[in-house]
Parts: sequence; structure tokens; C-alpha cells
Amino acid sequence: MLFLVTGRIEGTAAPTTEFLEASHATLETLGEMERAGTVKGGGVFIGPLGVCFIADTSSNESLHLLLTTLPSFRFATWEAVPLIPFHRDIEMSLDAAIEASKGNEG
Repeated sequence: MLFLVTGRIEGTAAPTTEFLEASHATLETLGEMERAGTVKGGGVFIGPLGVCFIADTSSNESLHLLLTTLPSFRFATWEAVPLIPFHRDIEMSLDAAIEASKGNEG
């Protein structure tokens, strides 16, 4: 299962050492997950404090475990959006929609 995951840090206060160390450890962890294939790609935001990545997990529970064990989990507001691969959306809905629209023309 693919998920687009974003973590955003609110506020403009100077970051604490604890936050900076957790951020460093989180980026290292995500890099390791990317090399292992669990994370398909991602990066940090330019400007606002935050990160996004695509996670490939076996279940919602696996994603929950991935997020809650990140060192910076408690510092961010997290959002996970389930994704359907491009080819599956074509197979599941677009092909049928194209055929239906042809029947409605003319």
C-alpha cells in the first residue's frame, strides 16, 4: 500500500537541541528506509519546516508503526494519504469512464 506522508512543524521558535537531534535521526531513518525500499522517495520542504515521502507498507498498521517510531514523531503534525498507482487507476476507473463517455457522445 502506498501513502503520501507529510509531517509539518508549526511555529517559528528557535529549535531546541532535542528537536534538532530528533530531526537528524529521522532523516537518517528515512534514508535507510529509502535504501531498503519502504520509502519510495521524498525530501524536506524548502522554507517551512517539514518533510514528505511516499511509504510502501503492507497495511495501515505498518504505516502507523513506521510513523510513531520516527524520532521526530512527537514534534510534527502528520498526515497520510492513501495512493493508488497510476496504472491501477487507469484499469479501475478511467478505461470505464472513457467507454461510457463514448456511448454518451452523438
